[in-house]
Amino acid sequence: MKKIVIDTLKLVVITLVTGLLLSIVYQLTKDTIAAAEAKELTDSYSAVMSEASDFVEAEVTETEVFGEDNTLNTALYAYDSEGNEIGAVLSVTSHKGYGGDIDITIGIDTDGVITGIVVTSMSETSGLGANCQNEEWISQYIGKSGEVIYTKTGATADNEIDAISGATKTTRAVTNAVNAALDFAGEYFGYGEGGENS
Repeated sequence: MKKIVIDTLKLVVITLVTGLLLSIVYQLTKDTIAAAEAKELTDSYSAVMSEASDFVEAEVTETEVFGEDNTLNTALYAYDSEGNEIGAVLSVTSHKGYGGDIDITIGIDTDGVITGIVVTSMSETSGLGANCQNEEWISQYIGKSGEVIYTKTGATADNEIDAISGATKTTRAVTNAVNAALDFAGEYFGYGEGGENS
């Protein structure tokens, strides 16, 4: 009986010490991790709108265009070195990926045309849906405007992109998020055909 009590006390002490050490490590690294994540997101802004010198957060009050499938995280005006508005950068989360949320940063110019797109975070299947991060695939969206459509038989129209082979759900999630961003850029910023900035 005495041995059981001693062993139990040892386990309790080990658990407490381990928990304390994990807490200390978390406290020491949380700011560094948060700073790295913030830098990655900021770098994605420049990646999708390379001509921009400055980004200013827009005060967005209406996001219903994104529906239940997508969430608008951040909307930023993009300005060139002379202070001219050249477009917007949107950070969007699609909640319909095969492996869960897919975070995307999209640049859209004042004509409503996609200038760049980066998948900043995802948990899609390696070798299938994870290919959404591949530059060769994701760059298909660049230069598109209006509604983007994916096809499994090979893109033939200007508004079409090729689906990821074996990952239709991932393709659909990314494309829906892109279309929601394009719609929002038109409605909120006035970009694209008939928009006040076109």
